[in-house]
Amino acid sequence: MIGYVELPDGPVGHRFEVRGWVSGVGSVSDLVVHLAGRPAAVREVGFPGAPRGALGWAAAAAEALPNGAHPISVHGPGGEPLAAEVVVVGSPDGGQPLLLADLDGPAADSTVSGDLVLVSGWAMLNSQVPSLVEVFVEGSPAVRARTRLPRPDVAAAFPEFTEAGISGFEARVPVAVPPGGERRVSVRVRMVTEGVGEAYTPTRFATVRNPAGDASDDLLAELLERQSTDLLARVTPRTDPRHVLVFTHSLAIGGGQLWLQELLTGLVKKHDWAATVVTPIDGPLREDCAALGIPVHLTSHYRTGDLAAYEGHVSELALLAAASGAGVALVNTLGAFSAADAAKRAGLPTAWVVHESFELADFSFLNWGPAGLAPAVKRRWEHSLGEVDRLLFVADATKEMFARYSEPQRCRTIRYGTPMVRFGGRISERRRAEARRALGVPDDALLLLNVGVVEPRKGQAALISAVERIRPVFPGLRLAVVGQHPTPYGLALDALVERHGLDGSVRLVPIQRDPTPWFHAADLFVNSSDVESLPRSILEAVCCGLPVVASDVFGAREMIDDGVTGWLFEPNDVDALTVALLRAVETPAARRAEVAAGAFDRLRGWLDPTGYADEYSEVLSTIAEQGDVA
Repeated sequence: MIGYVELPDGPVGHRFEVRGWVSGVGSVSDLVVHLAGRPAAVREVGFPGAPRGALGWAAAAAEALPNGAHPISVHGPGGEPLAAEVVVVGSPDGGQPLLLADLDGPAADSTVSGDLVLVSGWAMLNSQVPSLVEVFVEGSPAVRARTRLPRPDVAAAFPEFTEAGISGFEARVPVAVPPGGERRVSVRVRMVTEGVGEAYTPTRFATVRNPAGDASDDLLAELLERQSTDLLARVTPRTDPRHVLVFTHSLAIGGGQLWLQELLTGLVKKHDWAATVVTPIDGPLREDCAALGIPVHLTSHYRTGDLAAYEGHVSELALLAAASGAGVALVNTLGAFSAADAAKRAGLPTAWVVHESFELADFSFLNWGPAGLAPAVKRRWEHSLGEVDRLLFVADATKEMFARYSEPQRCRTIRYGTPMVRFGGRISERRRAEARRALGVPDDALLLLNVGVVEPRKGQAALISAVERIRPVFPGLRLAVVGQHPTPYGLALDALVERHGLDGSVRLVPIQRDPTPWFHAADLFVNSSDVESLPRSILEAVCCGLPVVASDVFGAREMIDDGVTGWLFEPNDVDALTVALLRAVETPAARRAEVAAGAFDRLRGWLDPTGYADEYSEVLSTIAEQGDVA
């Protein structure tokens, strides 16, 4: 018995068929063909030019195969080997890369409700997730999609593809459609990786229809607001101008929550403010409030689902505000707009801190889904932004984003600091060695650090992919991602590390209340987020003498001067992130130390957390004394 495999003239696609012939075998049922080590479906075919009496066959892979060389083996009865060859999956020289992709939404010729289009799907170029995915929706600027999102369904469909499980992407694209209007738009997606090539999805069309809202809602809003005003008129408050009523989204561990806790500590201990906190989400920071003598009122989640529920909750919060004894209110985070509305209805001078660098349509979609807010509720949100006495921001870029909702004299940037300023921008070698021993980091490792709750906007999957690219050149490189928890994204990172065999070089560390030892142990800090206002972790890194590699978004560019006090890269682009990492890692250690020292010198003036407590005390005192700004 002998066999023959006919090889194609060049590389083949992910799904392919091979042909050949065997002699001395009576039926294809006696024939076993393996492609990439797995049995293939075999059928009998004619094979011109085969020896007389030979049996022609064709075999197709049971599933798509990734780029690379794959063995072909042919066995006859009893497993006797008859032929063996190797086939290459890949794109032809100078040709288009192999594309596997699907656009989940918007569906072709569908209607999208609202003023924002969610474009989502998955893609692989030459078996890998593209470095960059750009979304083009007619009438809007190109948007860089968030990539490397979990897709367990794709991983199940393409088990041989190591990055299939993080092949998802999405982009939220605002479309200018007035209330009551509609617009037909084209949608197309571009996928590109440097050195591999680019590909596009076919153009599809969708209609964006922005509901006008029900006129009866406007009448109901007026009625309910009058009822709220009548109730509040029956309350005779006794207010203390040194008592601040604080509305915040959560007392769980997070950047915005820790910022608030440090602010309250400064206000209470240094400036003798009294405070009351109102929050819909309890958490460990309630104990910190108790230690400061701050009572906490737990309320229900802000109700924004419909106008009646919204007005009812705002009235309840306003009555609470009027009866609290506070003389001024502080609202923390953009999503707490019902609290800002309530505080103003209660007659309290109000400062509203906006940390988030999201357009309202984008933020609405993220928090309340495709339908977003009812038009009447959205108008209350926009009205409250213009009504509060101060809009406060942590970055100038965020202030510019929201400037159109208020007046210049009401808007102010107050950057925050960190208690880690006590390290003075330098960690001793002794302390660094102690931290490494405690954390199990080798003395000779070059440790990259990322600190932040693991979530898609933080871009940790892209960072892991970039580190994997450069590790062959820098085998001593290690990455620690501090902030892991078992969400779908976190689990996808676990799978990514396992499938790529990165367990020895990438550590996914659970959320830490105090990540200080990791800052002490690291050599470089990397912020890979695609949305940040003023990343707290960058401040902490600078205070610990770490040079910083950061995505060029909002407040990051206000802290880092590229190539001078750190390294910046375009967000949502793994090629750009890889280049930035190479720039930093290839810089001699002595020069990296100079870069870190320059960053600390640049930011020194506002790194002390008591400084922003001073500014907030001044702002709250001013609006408490002056009332509304004209």
